[in-house]
Amino acid sequence: MAVVFAIPVSYQLAFAFYSRILYKGVLWMPVPDFTLVNFARAVSEAEYINSLTWTLGVAIFTSVVSLSLALPVAYFLARYNTFGRSFIELSFLLPIFGEIFTLYALAYALTPQGPLNWLLMTLGLIKAPLQLVRNPAAVILWMSLPTLSVLLIRGAIAGVDVMYEEAAQTMGANWFQTFWQVTVPMAKKGIMGTLLLSISGSVGVYTLPLILVGPNNNWLSTKIQREVNPFFNYPMASALGVILTGICAILMYLYLRTQEAGEKS
Repeated sequence: MAVVFAIPVSYQLAFAFYSRILYKGVLWMPVPDFTLVNFARAVSEAEYINSLTWTLGVAIFTSVVSLSLALPVAYFLARYNTFGRSFIELSFLLPIFGEIFTLYALAYALTPQGPLNWLLMTLGLIKAPLQLVRNPAAVILWMSLPTLSVLLIRGAIAGVDVMYEEAAQTMGANWFQTFWQVTVPMAKKGIMGTLLLSISGSVGVYTLPLILVGPNNNWLSTKIQREVNPFFNYPMASALGVILTGICAILMYLYLRTQEAGEKS
């Protein structure tokens, strides 16, 4: 942890307070200089504010949508021993461990000549191919699909004793009332933890917008990369990285607190 995390983050934090000079008129080099200029730019210039707002907004929106879609699927997997359940659960891990392969497959599927546009045109739903690649909507759609959140919520719901659901139904509650008023409140710590973990992962997303939108997207992680290449502005990239790392650290801290609270209860 010290080699792969603590030391690099320490260097990043130090570089965030550096300034830079033009070396021999051709190369920008960071120099030690305790300054808050980089952080001031990050919270004052419209380019960085818009990028941070967009990144957080998309992360929160897609995480809420993903959680909403994951709830019924997770309940089904937790309560019904259906045929092929292990295969279904494994399929939710594929976009995580095989992300690069699924993303390139998705990028091809969304092209004007791809299978999705072919299907829509064959069914007569559209007359011309939709421009789905190089479009932030494709990233938002993909991030909204439930993956790991299904498995996390399934574990939380599985920890709710079915006796309480049966008692509610005995007293006249229908399936939806039982699910919303009994199951969800009793699994709320696991559900809230899943939401925080999902937002944390979505805030730092990089590969997904890079492949589906391109290098000129508005996500903060891409802004950080562009500060390094081609601008060689390592201090500014480090300052933005510290802000992004800080946001993720806060979300992870809140996530761990919800899990600790769940254990104590």
